[in-house]
Amino acid sequence: MRKRIGSVLMLLIVGIMLASGCVNTDFSSLNYTESTSIVPYTYNDTLKCKMPPVNDFTFLLYHSLPKKEDNIFLSPYSILTALAMLYEGAEGTTKDEMGKVLHLPEDDLERRGEFRCMILSITNPASDAYILRTANALWIQKGYPLKEDYIDVIRRYYLAEVRELVFSEDPERSRKIINEWIEKQTNRKIVNLMPPGAIDEFTRLVITNAIYFKANWSNKFNPENTYNGTFILTSGEKVKVEMMHQVNSFSYMETEEFQALEMPYEDNKLSMLIILPKENNISTLEKKLTSEFVENILSSMRLEKVDVIIPKFSFERSYILNDVLQKMGIREAFTDRADFSGITEDRLMISVVVHKTFIKVAEKGTEVAAATGVVVTLAAPPSEEHPKVFKADHPFIFLIRDRETGAVLFIGRLMDPRG
Repeated sequence: MRKRIGSVLMLLIVGIMLASGCVNTDFSSLNYTESTSIVPYTYNDTLKCKMPPVNDFTFLLYHSLPKKEDNIFLSPYSILTALAMLYEGAEGTTKDEMGKVLHLPEDDLERRGEFRCMILSITNPASDAYILRTANALWIQKGYPLKEDYIDVIRRYYLAEVRELVFSEDPERSRKIINEWIEKQTNRKIVNLMPPGAIDEFTRLVITNAIYFKANWSNKFNPENTYNGTFILTSGEKVKVEMMHQVNSFSYMETEEFQALEMPYEDNKLSMLIILPKENNISTLEKKLTSEFVENILSSMRLEKVDVIIPKFSFERSYILNDVLQKMGIREAFTDRADFSGITEDRLMISVVVHKTFIKVAEKGTEVAAATGVVVTLAAPPSEEHPKVFKADHPFIFLIRDRETGAVLFIGRLMDPRG
């Protein structure tokens, strides 16, 4: 139960957005006249980005998830960006714990510059071959005294727009407005991120992040070659699924324990890396999963002619990340000892962290979306030989990477392609 000690509730939502998520979002269709906007900072600089520390966070997060026999899909980038925006207002032990778990640079200009550059890289793609968008926003209770320095940092370095809502008079309407924003940014793939009751008259701040990705493969699968095949679950059960098939040249490597295949999307800036254990025992492979492990795979890959067979799949997932983040080491932020005094003089603490995702992989390409909500409340060369065969007919791990920066934007585990 949430405590209400003269309660002020601050809500922070982060998402991976699937569709047209520009910084300047059109709210005219929402017909919510109480919402006003402060024009965000804009930048035209094109810098060579140093990647934010998303990869180290990615695998720490993955290993901290409960390992049920289930599909996994999440966006470390989305979660990290949301928590980094909250970190900008943290102090003391709260800041130390968050910085350690998130692997954030202590130097303010270094950290903020990395995020700004990464966001610019995503929102200003070099070509029209794919859609990759991200957007941030601060939703503030009208008249609530947030510190100007904090607002300036979020606008300047996280390119967030700032809007005002009247949570205190109509929290349910405010919740619907924010959910509508998330839905619009994710092409309606993430619906009702914030459930009824998540926002009430004590809400004072909501932070939203959205990111959307949709792209065609560089080498598309021919639908005529898709067939009804068999996928073998870890239990040994065989299930019928649609299997896509093609023979082409891909970056490939293998060891005695696993095979790895990198499938680029059009324009070759982003790709999906699939790591397939040779034995149907994905848990053995998961134990090895680190940033260094993936980098070693990538550096060992060579262009090969590969006979590729992978399942079509589509599924959604929802996560409550409170226990996971506390297990990782972010503890004080969830207690009444939390220190977010860089945001406001009120004593705030995290109440709940929610993450929702969507993925669809088919013959033409991939579409993904995700959203994260953090509720904060007042506390007190090709081979001429036979092609390699890459038949993903049992559980595997997959990552969607920005090949230019090396950043892992999405990570997943397919246990059952039926969803």
